[in-house]
Amino acid sequence: MNGQVTYFELPSTDIGATQRFWGSLFGWTFHEGNFPGYSMIQGPQPMGGTPHDDPSRHPRIFFAVDDITAAVARVRELGGTAQDPIRIPSGAYAHCADDQGVEFSLSQQAGDHA
Repeated sequence: MNGQVTYFELPSTDIGATQRFWGSLFGWTFHEGNFPGYSMIQGPQPMGGTPHDDPSRHPRIFFAVDDITAAVARVRELGGTAQDPIRIPSGAYAHCADDQGVEFSLSQQAGDHA
């Protein structure tokens, strides 16, 4: 397991308002992502993104893992919940929650172990 924070998402139901608020607060800029309905956030480290039609009210933090399949299994063994991994061109990710319901996500870079 790695555990380094590698990415974050700011959910949005009004992308214009999201861009105005966070752009004004931190000077971030937004550009269209790799697929419709998703914007990439330029400026912060680690890099971030904004799903346009996501009613969630909390930022989502992604933690790096070397093996997404093993990490999902471990979350479940520890009493948490984990969605099955979703493969994308840059690797894979899985949305999870710990045994107290705290939401987080795991990510594996393309080319890493599994």
